[in-house]
Amino acid sequence: MTAHEQCGARWAAAGDMDDALAAHAVALLGPGDVTTGRLCPVCGSSEHGRPWLRHGGAPQHVSASRSGPYLVTVLARAPVGVDVESIAAVAARWDPSLVLADGEVAESPLDRARAWARKEAVLKARGTGLATPMGAVRLEDEHWVDLTAPRGFVAAVSMRASSLVPTRSAD
Repeated sequence: MTAHEQCGARWAAAGDMDDALAAHAVALLGPGDVTTGRLCPVCGSSEHGRPWLRHGGAPQHVSASRSGPYLVTVLARAPVGVDVESIAAVAARWDPSLVLADGEVAESPLDRARAWARKEAVLKARGTGLATPMGAVRLEDEHWVDLTAPRGFVAAVSMRASSLVPTRSAD
């Protein structure tokens, strides 16, 4: 099973994330009552934080990310994280001391954006998001795959399971 099949990655035009997650759930899981929202694990706010979704009353593991005109949503059978980044935007704000763990190297703008997207996806799957420093993540110790992304962007998905395999398409 590919990462796309395992986690149902789906691209959409950037818009309302809750609407995109609900549409994705119906497309992937079939008709049913869908409820979405956000919950911050730190302060309990519903104005920001990790997205959540219920389909037919059953909780689903979801993640979403947007960059520029793109939004990617993911539904999975296990805790999941996804991130999409503009290569140019990462290059403009790159600070290796904030992103790379000791011994990690990312020399080109593409490598830097991939490291950022992979680590943010891992942290979302862990449930901490950027509350945990990216430099604390060693990618060699984690489960993630790159998703096919639009030109000028990179994307990665991480699931709290070791069965992720690369995918050729994430449409």
